[in-house]
Amino acid sequence: MNQPTYIIVNPNCHQGRGWKRWLSIKSDVLKQLPGAKEVVTKNMDDLNEQLDSLFHSREETIVVSAGGDGSIHYLANKLLGSGPVDKSKITLGAIGLGSSNDFHKPFRSLIKNIPVRIDTAGPFLSHDAGRALYIDENNNQQEKFFVVNASFGATAEGNWNFNNPGRILKWLKKNTTSVAIHYTAISTILSYKNKFCSVRFDNEERNVQMSNINLLKIPYVSGSLHYQQSIFPDDGRLGLNICHNMSKRELLQTLFDLEKGNFATNGNKLSLLTDQFHLASKTPIVFECDGETIKTSEVQISVIPKAIKLLNN
Repeated sequence: MNQPTYIIVNPNCHQGRGWKRWLSIKSDVLKQLPGAKEVVTKNMDDLNEQLDSLFHSREETIVVSAGGDGSIHYLANKLLGSGPVDKSKITLGAIGLGSSNDFHKPFRSLIKNIPVRIDTAGPFLSHDAGRALYIDENNNQQEKFFVVNASFGATAEGNWNFNNPGRILKWLKKNTTSVAIHYTAISTILSYKNKFCSVRFDNEERNVQMSNINLLKIPYVSGSLHYQQSIFPDDGRLGLNICHNMSKRELLQTLFDLEKGNFATNGNKLSLLTDQFHLASKTPIVFECDGETIKTSEVQISVIPKAIKLLNN
């Protein structure tokens, strides 16, 4: 391995367990990535300075995210939003220290039960990114990228609740991640109210009472919830799955079906592949991408084909 390699460690992921998990596999990782430099993210200002330096280097460089889905999301956003940078010189890797690690699914390479994407043998892989232009709560246009998935409706609000836990959920997240995910999903659905909005895709526009929308680059949504949709990392498409006009009972059944990867389309469920999606709402709604949640009234989503280069897994 000739390229300079940096491992960006997020010690606070997985409810503070990230550092302990990293230490449990550090020596094994460094055997596969000899000479790699460890960078611990103690504060974001220092991290941003270091990433700016790495991404603007003229050398071919490997940058490995050791954290959760939010950590690889952050690196991808930093790279794709870094302006006139030769992105072909940067190869990203990942070590799944987080709670769900959807970016790694299905898990193919593990070290002590922790998923990794650190094979430098090549050839390296290409991965599309979703690009979201959205209007924030201050009516300013913002930009985000995602490499796993994005959502609106029940999934997005579930992520919002997961990121802002109450006392019970905070305890569950610390002690049993899978139960925390199911608790959040069920409690969110039981309190969820459909949102009226307009959606546009493939030159078709609809006004819907939105129950849930998932846009996928990787068919895993959270934990064991997944779609069996023919979507691939480098096919230039997004998997679009829409639920509308659903009762709480129907949403709960959809949740249970997604545990098995089942999503049978019918009058209020739609599934297709697209490269463009637009959503507008008269009131702010939650938008989620790669687990990060924001509130918005309008989002335009497109695909950047083969946006990033990845190590093998």
